[in-house]
Amino acid sequence: MKHKPWTMTLFTVMLLFSLALSACSNNGNNANKETANGKNAAEQPADQSNDKADDKNADAAAQSDEPVTLTYIRASDVSPVEQNQLDMFQEKYPNIKINIVVGESGAGNMLEKATALQAAGTPADLIWVQDMLPFVKDDLLADLTPYMKTDPVLSTAKIPASSLEALQFKGKQVALPRAENPIFVYVNKDLLAKHGIDMPKNDWTWDQYREIAKKVTDPSVGEYGIAYGPFNSIVTAGVIGVDNGTSPNLYFMDQDWKQSLLTTPEARSDIEWIADLQNVDHSIGTWDELTKVGSDDGWMKGKVAFEIHGSWEGKNRREKAKFNWDVLPLPGGKAKQVGYNVGTGIGILSASKHQDAAAKYLSFMNSIESQKQGLLNGDFPLTEDEELKQALVETPVWKGTNILATIGVEMKAEPVGAIVGSEKYVQWWGDDVQHAFKEGADLNKAFFEPAQQFNDYTLTVRKELGLE
Repeated sequence: MKHKPWTMTLFTVMLLFSLALSACSNNGNNANKETANGKNAAEQPADQSNDKADDKNADAAAQSDEPVTLTYIRASDVSPVEQNQLDMFQEKYPNIKINIVVGESGAGNMLEKATALQAAGTPADLIWVQDMLPFVKDDLLADLTPYMKTDPVLSTAKIPASSLEALQFKGKQVALPRAENPIFVYVNKDLLAKHGIDMPKNDWTWDQYREIAKKVTDPSVGEYGIAYGPFNSIVTAGVIGVDNGTSPNLYFMDQDWKQSLLTTPEARSDIEWIADLQNVDHSIGTWDELTKVGSDDGWMKGKVAFEIHGSWEGKNRREKAKFNWDVLPLPGGKAKQVGYNVGTGIGILSASKHQDAAAKYLSFMNSIESQKQGLLNGDFPLTEDEELKQALVETPVWKGTNILATIGVEMKAEPVGAIVGSEKYVQWWGDDVQHAFKEGADLNKAFFEPAQQFNDYTLTVRKELGLE
């Protein structure tokens, strides 16, 4: 899961400009918007606006049997379970069909698809929001706030507050979570037992994590305490500042996500602590060491005690791991214990002619019936309903595990565009960071110098976006 920095080529700018023009021409399409006489926009006489006459099917899709097709742009094909969810939606709303368009190369390609459809006179309706800033810069996403107040499902849905906040811009709810993917620790219980170590308790600490990792590390047999993969250092860096009281937000950001606190001595100490897991303890093997002994995928081979990874890996591990394993929450620090949630979004394009019908799909996504179907795919619930939590622990992937404890701590949502000007910030998923944490490369170049540059740069970008 590689995070894309907010970089904008000339081609992308042109795509966004085209979408912005179409969004402006469709500002009246949302049937929740009321006119001066109190009627919904779609209810106005046809001679008041040709655009409104053309777009009246938005309200009709939600309230009548008039056929409507929603175009849904996403970054991957539909899984069998997702197809079941689409079929369930179609059964509930027979007049609303969904046409899937796949933008295979990520966010930029999805914008390209949206622009091409708009140019053809058939604007898309729904789109994945993996990086919010390219969309909100030119108001390409509809404000979902009215639906959050009036829709019978969305108005009562227990969507985690941090996930909603991560998809807000200037007080508007521009997208909703389409997936809640907590990241936690997969534990090789057999390797711990080999060294006489019991499964840690749910309220364990980073210091305990480090000590256990050192005890089980034995390079002579290719066994290590901590897996090499990027989540093991990057997610640790994401939460450890919050855990230790160094910063209020993930990735050492301040309270308002405006400035990095990586410039403080406390943050430097946290970063050095992570680097020492390899540089001092050698609990993480170097890449050369791991490939020589065939432990480059060490956790799945039973050669590693701890691997920090996402919930989406659960199904694979249930099917392929040939040893006794379980899961734990991310450890806690000096101040608190928090979890990390990857909650990418889905939004309605402002240019959509069928915004009310599209909102019906967002509503259905958050229904209990749809979410229970998603659990069969290894997904986590979108909402914090006790019924769904109990259903989660009975799924084939998680039955008999400690899974509920992984989300029993305070969850922090990954920022989806909250770090404005992130292209100048630490490139957490880039090579410099990986080499600094795992191969002894310069910490200043990877972390502290970019943080200082970002703190100056972001002020300018925020002003350009009207955030200051």
